[in-house]
Amino acid sequence: MVEFCNVKLGYIKEFYALYNLNLKVGNGEKVAIVGERDSGKTSFLRLLAKLEKITSGDIYYNDVPLESIDYSKDISVAYIANKPILLNSTVKKNIEYVLKVRKVSKEDRTKIVNKALEDFALTANAENKVKKISLYQKRLLQFAMLSVRQKIDLLLVDDILEGLVDSERQTIKEILMSFMKKDTTVFYATSDINEAKSLCDKIVYLKLGAIEKIENNKLKIGNIGANYDDQ
Repeated sequence: MVEFCNVKLGYIKEFYALYNLNLKVGNGEKVAIVGERDSGKTSFLRLLAKLEKITSGDIYYNDVPLESIDYSKDISVAYIANKPILLNSTVKKNIEYVLKVRKVSKEDRTKIVNKALEDFALTANAENKVKKISLYQKRLLQFAMLSVRQKIDLLLVDDILEGLVDSERQTIKEILMSFMKKDTTVFYATSDINEAKSLCDKIVYLKLGAIEKIENNKLKIGNIGANYDDQ
């Protein structure tokens, strides 16, 4: 279970990016964080990724304070950022790096990397620097890097369909769904309500850094397109 208890995040004095968040999410739940731009969606995910420090309040994972959990040992957490976080190197070396830090042998690395390149249609771009590939290809690379890891306990995804054409959005959405395993707890940030409802079983609406309302979504829908701003 992930639990937020009176969580505040302030970047500057007298301004809170997130304010008084209280939320309980069960293990394996798929939760959409929906809001306009600057509503606090990315800050919410960055807190869970431990890339920001809580100003006040507490976040717990299975009743253990998040600050006490070692993500390299205790649980497996993956954060797929809206702006891809990649090494300034080749596509191949980015995938290889994930395996190197996990001390996978060179022989095994080669096999695993080649399979990931093939699975995500990146073989032709293997030796290309990431700055030369498209946003869509960077999204594929993010998932290729994720695919070579073991089981993911907590998956954090930040508006990764933004900036893609319809066919690319559909492909990335299908890939994302394949990673949303039964036992994986997922937090997905988006401004698209239909997208949120098609992927997640709980919708948390953020406005100006505060939770406006929470809805259970038992009937998932498939069409994508309506923006939060238009509702």
